[in-house]
Amino acid sequence: MPPAAPGPLVLGVDIGTSSAKGAAFDRAGRCLAAAEVACAYRVPAAGRAEADADTWWRAARDILARLAARVGAAAVEAIGVTGQAPTLLPVDAEGRPLGPAILWLDVRAEAEADQLAAALGPEAEAVGGNRIHAYSLGPKLAWLRAHAPERFAAAACFLQSHSYPVLRLTGARTTDFASAALSAPLYDARARAWWTPGLAQLGLDPGRLPALQPAHAVAGAVTTAAALETGLRAGTPVVVGGADFAASALAAGVTEPGEAALMLGTAGNLILPFTAPAFDLRLINAHHVGCDRYLALGATLAGAVQQWFRATWSGPAPLEALEREAAAAPAGAGGVRLLPYLTGERTPVWDAGARGAFTGLSLAHGRGHLYRAVLEGVAVSFRHCLEVMRERGAALHEVIAVDGGARSPLWRQILCDALGAPLRYLPDAVGAPGGAALLAALGTGMVRGAEAAKTWRGPVVEQVPESARTELYAEMLAERIALYPSLRRVA
Repeated sequence: MPPAAPGPLVLGVDIGTSSAKGAAFDRAGRCLAAAEVACAYRVPAAGRAEADADTWWRAARDILARLAARVGAAAVEAIGVTGQAPTLLPVDAEGRPLGPAILWLDVRAEAEADQLAAALGPEAEAVGGNRIHAYSLGPKLAWLRAHAPERFAAAACFLQSHSYPVLRLTGARTTDFASAALSAPLYDARARAWWTPGLAQLGLDPGRLPALQPAHAVAGAVTTAAALETGLRAGTPVVVGGADFAASALAAGVTEPGEAALMLGTAGNLILPFTAPAFDLRLINAHHVGCDRYLALGATLAGAVQQWFRATWSGPAPLEALEREAAAAPAGAGGVRLLPYLTGERTPVWDAGARGAFTGLSLAHGRGHLYRAVLEGVAVSFRHCLEVMRERGAALHEVIAVDGGARSPLWRQILCDALGAPLRYLPDAVGAPGGAALLAALGTGMVRGAEAAKTWRGPVVEQVPESARTELYAEMLAERIALYPSLRRVA
C-alpha cells in the first residue's frame, strides 16, 4: 500500500530543456517527494535544437507515477505542468507529434523572422510586446511552412512543451498567456488573444492554435487512459500550466516590482515583475502566472555555457575542483574574458549569428582563470540586461536565485556583485515544479492568492554585493560593448 499523506497534496512537473522534474507539496508548501528524469535534446546542426515530445510525456508520466506511489494517489488534489518556451510542436488530429519539437534554443528561422518583420512592420512588435526573432514561435512556424510543408499542413494544433503532457493527461489543447507572449508575431499582449494579422500572414486559422487561458485555470481532468499510465486518480484536475520562467518566478515568491528572480538552468533568466505593459523591445516581455503582473526578462545562456566548458575543457575534473580553481583566481579572471554567445544571443543584443570567444589569454593563465571567466561572462550578460531594465525605470531591491546553478556559492557571489543587489538563495526550493504545483493549488482553491508563494519558499541563504567588484563588472560590461562589434565581423 502507498504511504498515507498528510492532507490534500498538489503535484508539479516541469519539462526542462535537459530534464523533467517533479515534486509533491502539501497545503503549507512542504515538499514531500521529488523526482527527476533526463530528457536530452539534439543539436542536429549549428543553430538547431530539437527534442522528442514523446520523451517528454514518458518523463512526465514516470515522474507522476513515482510521486503518486510515494504520497498516495488519493491525496492528490490537482496537477500543474510547466515547461521551457517558446517551443513549436505540431500534432495531428489524434494529438500525435508530427516529428520533433523545435526548441527555444533553435535559431534556424532567422530569414523567416526578417521576412515577417518586413511584411508586418513595427505594429506587430508593438502589439505583441516582443521582437520578431528566430527565437520566437512565429518564425519557427514560418520555417516549418516553408521547409516542411507536409508537416505544417497535417498539423491540427501547434503546442508548447508543457501543453503536450497536459494534452496526454486530459485531452485539452491549451496554453497560458506567458507562453503565448513568446509567439511573436501571433499574439496581442494587451488583449491577451491571438493576433489576426499575424495569423493571416502565415495563413493560419486560429483554431490550429491552443486555447488561451490563465495558467492556474483548470484545463481538464485526468482521463481513464492517463490514470492507468500514471497511477493517478481519473478525474484529478489538471491546470493549464505555463512557461517555466514565470513558474520559477512564482515559486521564488517574486510577484512585485523591485523583486527579481534569477533562473540558472540551461538557460538563464533575470525576471522582474511590472504592473503595466510598458514594453522595451530590447528585453523579452511576457505575463506572469498566478497573478496579474507583467514580466520583463533578460535572457541568456547560463548552465549550458558551464556545461560546455566542463565537457570541452576540464576533462575528468569534478565540478568541485573547477570551483576551487576559479575561486583562487582574482575577480576579473586576471584579464581573461568570455563572450558567452555560444548559440547567438537574445537580450539585449538580439543577434542570432553572434558567437562566443575567449579574449585576454596569456601563458600565465590556467584553467581556473578560464572557468572564472565563464561564470563572470554569464554574470556580465545579466548585468547588461539589468542596465536596460533600469532605463525602463526598474529598481532592484533583492534577487532570488533558483535552479541548479544557484548551488554554487562562488557563482552566486559573482552574480550578486555583478547585479549590485542582495542575492538570496533558496536551498530547499525546487524551482519551476514548485511554481507548477502552486498553480495547481491556486486553480483548485487550496491556496488563495500568489502571496502564498512567499510562505512556500523555505529558508534563505543571503549574500551581499561588494561595491568594488560591482564597479569592476560594470567596467567589464563596458569593455564587452566596445569589443563585441569587432569580434562580430570575424564570427
